[in-house]
Amino acid sequence: MPAAELALFHSNLSFARDMAATAAALAAHVSPVMNTDDLLRAALVQGVSAFDHFVHEELRARMLRIQVGTYPRVSGFERFRVSLQSVQQALTAGGVGWLEAEVREQHGYQSFQHPEKIADAFRLVSNGEFWNAVGIALARPPADVKRALLLIVDRRNKIAHEADTDPTPPRTRFPINLLLVTESLDLLDQIASATQLVL
Repeated sequence: MPAAELALFHSNLSFARDMAATAAALAAHVSPVMNTDDLLRAALVQGVSAFDHFVHEELRARMLRIQVGTYPRVSGFERFRVSLQSVQQALTAGGVGWLEAEVREQHGYQSFQHPEKIADAFRLVSNGEFWNAVGIALARPPADVKRALLLIVDRRNKIAHEADTDPTPPRTRFPINLLLVTESLDLLDQIASATQLVL
């Protein structure tokens, strides 16, 4: 719902799109000896990172709005636990700085890439079923959207943690192309935009 978080996501996602476009431009003008696949891999990793960051920022912004009363209070928000240190800060300083610090602390080590973790996170700020709302917004079955996201995240993990290398001999890297990366970035964009309809 907060427009600033979506705008920041689009700014971050544009870095990924620029890398993919650079890979395509280079591939069209350089010798086949120069492989631009790693630019495509970097673009995919950047896209997933931008999406993960967006979920963090969207949740934080909504939680702060709930706290100040400009967004509906939901049952999940009431179950968010805070430290006694934050309680003390809230009692002495007021405002929402204490909550922002607490949300950043608790969510800072979490990854919001897996569909179920994303749905769980949105339960803090919404009573709706996250993937049902996204599926309706994208005119796709929720299971299909989740499956497609899992494939993107799985590929990102192979790139980031396994050098995108096939474990079977001769241990070459998995193929990658512009279409796969573009479609992946487009889906991340569509899901992020659809979250604005999750109330």
